[in-house]
Amino acid sequence: MKRKSLKYGLVASMIMMLVGCSHNSNKETTKSAKQDLEEKQVVVKNTETKEDTNKHEEDVSFDNHEYTYDVVTGATQTTFGSTPPAIYTKEEKMKKMFWSNQPPLGLLEGYYYKNEGLFKGNNYGIVEVVTHPETAGILNVEFTEFASESYYEPKYAGANKRLSDYAFFQADNTRTDETLVTVVNGITYVEKQMRDENRVTGDFLTVKGSSTSAREGFMPLAEQMKDWIREPYENKYFGFAKELPNGLIGRLQVVTTKDKITDVRYDEYFADQPEKMTDESLKPYYRQSKYYSLDYNKETNQDFIKFADKLTKEIKDNQTLDIANEELKKHPSYQTYNELRQQLDINKIW
Repeated sequence: MKRKSLKYGLVASMIMMLVGCSHNSNKETTKSAKQDLEEKQVVVKNTETKEDTNKHEEDVSFDNHEYTYDVVTGATQTTFGSTPPAIYTKEEKMKKMFWSNQPPLGLLEGYYYKNEGLFKGNNYGIVEVVTHPETAGILNVEFTEFASESYYEPKYAGANKRLSDYAFFQADNTRTDETLVTVVNGITYVEKQMRDENRVTGDFLTVKGSSTSAREGFMPLAEQMKDWIREPYENKYFGFAKELPNGLIGRLQVVTTKDKITDVRYDEYFADQPEKMTDESLKPYYRQSKYYSLDYNKETNQDFIKFADKLTKEIKDNQTLDIANEELKKHPSYQTYNELRQQLDINKIW
């Protein structure tokens, strides 16, 4: 009888120990989860210092709007599919929210690297990096995300999330009432950290409420590039963008491979603030671009897309930025293109 009591006592002790270990383990897991999701508030603004030898401050400037973000050190859970009660009216909310579509302004040139692929939800991501031809320091990082072809809102199937009105679609949903951020905020904040810290690997802070694309898409794609971007490459990048008198931004990008033109992109960006644009008819498209704005292209029968695509083909076919095609020269955007292309020396040797 004594032996039986001892046996039951040992079993009870073991159970208590296991319960205790489990309790401690749960405490540690909870503690770890809290650490992974540590939150803090930061004020973000692009500042430039002449001591930074990886940058050409005199040549390039970035969006200098001041943002206040709640940022996290780990992935945040999504509220996708939910429609919580509204906190603000639409007018109140738009006064509180801000994101920028502004590309780097000025002259940007260096070695060019690109990685792309599908990530969660079959969205397609592209990471582009430009590095200094002498120091290999990161001059620019640019993320582009296209919604999946089966996106639940048909309008945005295959759309460029950054340069269409997709961010306004997000802003209209009450899911963003608490965070007051869109995918563009999440994209530009990580880009800035990579530029400032001269790295594409390791962990980065992400904006609370807009971390999924960054952590599950762009950061892994960028991580794969960590060794590529430190070596000179056969691809060179030449880009120039400037604000136009009408409030838009003209941007021309050229990539050469072994000194042959392999990629050309010309676009015009609508201003971040509608009041900066002189043409009243263009104000509804603010924070978008002519090439990727769904509504603008529907309204204009894709006139700008047709021009830009023909321009690209003409340049690649003839291997020169000097256009002889008279039809292209008649287009209203040709004059701006011609001004921008004169700023690029694609035959520069380094």
